[in-house]
Amino acid sequence: MADYKTIEEVDVKGKCVLARLDLNVPMKEGKIKDYTRIDAALPTIKYLSDNGAKVVLMSHFGRPEGKIVAELSLKPVAVALGEKLGKEVKLAPDCIGDEVEALVNGMADGDVILLENLRFHPGEEANEAGFVESLAKLADVYVNDAFGTAHRAHASTAGVPLHLLQQGKEVAAGYLMKEELEIWGEVVASEGKKVLVIGGKKLKEKMKAIKKLAKKVSLVVVGGVPYSVIQKAAGMNIGGSLAEEKGKDYAEEAKEILEKCSNLILGEQVVVAKPDTWEDQKTLSIKDGVSDGYAIADIIISEDVKSSISSCDFAIIFGPLGIFEKGFTKGTGELAAAISANQNIKVVVGGGDSALAYKGVPNMKVSTGGGASISYLKDGTLDALEALKGNAEHFKKE
Repeated sequence: MADYKTIEEVDVKGKCVLARLDLNVPMKEGKIKDYTRIDAALPTIKYLSDNGAKVVLMSHFGRPEGKIVAELSLKPVAVALGEKLGKEVKLAPDCIGDEVEALVNGMADGDVILLENLRFHPGEEANEAGFVESLAKLADVYVNDAFGTAHRAHASTAGVPLHLLQQGKEVAAGYLMKEELEIWGEVVASEGKKVLVIGGKKLKEKMKAIKKLAKKVSLVVVGGVPYSVIQKAAGMNIGGSLAEEKGKDYAEEAKEILEKCSNLILGEQVVVAKPDTWEDQKTLSIKDGVSDGYAIADIIISEDVKSSISSCDFAIIFGPLGIFEKGFTKGTGELAAAISANQNIKVVVGGGDSALAYKGVPNMKVSTGGGASISYLKDGTLDALEALKGNAEHFKKE
């Protein structure tokens, strides 16, 4: 039995339920490009509304750094939620303050409103006490369904639930949070053989994952941009392959990984192409070096590695091996086939993009969290989870 409450264990009828969601959706020119996170939140919202709660939703969006940025308003999200729920979802003018409190006090049972971007206030990321109290005023019950931000001790994920628990109010995990905690909890608890696949971009997150998780798994198969960075640190010529992110060079991290991670799998065969057009493809050995004017586009794993994967109990996947969106799918496809050949293996994929790349793999569960998943695997818990448990000691500075 979990040591935190879930949404169906609390009485919500007639109560104001403050629900933290992850509605940080991809948007371009004011239009939502991917509804995955909105769709993932719908079961919790519908349950609360259908059971007579006054539903007050809150989320961050982008990085406004504590300032009001018109382009980062949650207005398009409120419209999308209304369309999907089949009812009006009002956007509050702010997330705290007298006007917001009046709007909440005027709600009828079943109504849904969305607070404006939490990160328009510096108090959100700072978990500032005054901001916590202002948010907590809106709640009779608190629900966290934002697994993607569960590794952050922000006001809306940690401060508010702890504050409400001290007042004798109830807090609970939503459906998505519960599902995610069960998925990753099973991985953490298992003593079976695990293979970690790290690919794609997001160097900061992926390099951290390799360093933190390598000791907890049997194999680490590396692809994507991390592969180029690590091979460069190993003295290989990577040509025009990307080896930094936002101007940061990850050479030192790569050297540390090479020194400490003895279970690292770096495929020898690579597919290269001209990065301006991604044409003129060639397959070669990384030991022979990548010529200037070419970049690594895909990594091919060996038969030995495929055989090793066939004996694993879990595959934990963060990203494709090659530049999947440009059609370099061979490495990822062969890896997916090797995983699929093991009928007993359980597969957890972090992120929707990765799920698309590994589509068709049996026994696959898709997680919405990247950084949160990595933190849970590393530490066996999350800041938001400890807050739901009421564990204030977890947040005390040493």
